[in-house]
Amino acid sequence: LIDAAAREFASRTFEEASLNRIISTCGMSKSSFYHVVDSKDDLFSLVVADLAASARRFWTPPAPETFSDGFWDRARSVWGNIARTWPESPELTRLWHIVYANADCPAVRELAGHVEEWVRAVLIVGRKAEAIDVDCPLELQTLTVFSLLRTFDERALSLTEDDSAAVDPAEISVHQFRLLTRLLQA
Repeated sequence: LIDAAAREFASRTFEEASLNRIISTCGMSKSSFYHVVDSKDDLFSLVVADLAASARRFWTPPAPETFSDGFWDRARSVWGNIARTWPESPELTRLWHIVYANADCPAVRELAGHVEEWVRAVLIVGRKAEAIDVDCPLELQTLTVFSLLRTFDERALSLTEDDSAAVDPAEISVHQFRLLTRLLQA
């Protein structure tokens, strides 16, 4: 059920996704479906939570305090790790398809909130380590970094869908990190 729903939600917006297609794909009856899940919203939340848990098996965000010594070296290492991990994780790719197609759904907003909190915590560590510009307000930096990360992810998703795109993901990752560095560095 979760796999069928994940495929449906990854290929369509929440509004366009069909419970009938999901139920048919997994061979359930409607009564069985509603015995397991109360609503499409509940199923969507379950899918997002399941994919997020599966994706964490491939990559878990490091604790922000691990950035305190050698902030930019640690950030570069984490950035490279993410860039290598994402293509190896179909769960992460499917999750990002769902996230970016359904940004206003409560489960997606909750997940985005956790990511934004982590970004903010990492920025605080970088500011304390004097690696990040403290003249710029923290809230503005957090919003900017979170927005850039979202844009980078959306771009990566579009490139993975475009077979004619002759781009090197590693090269793009280097440029993205360079932009973040220039934006934030003290």
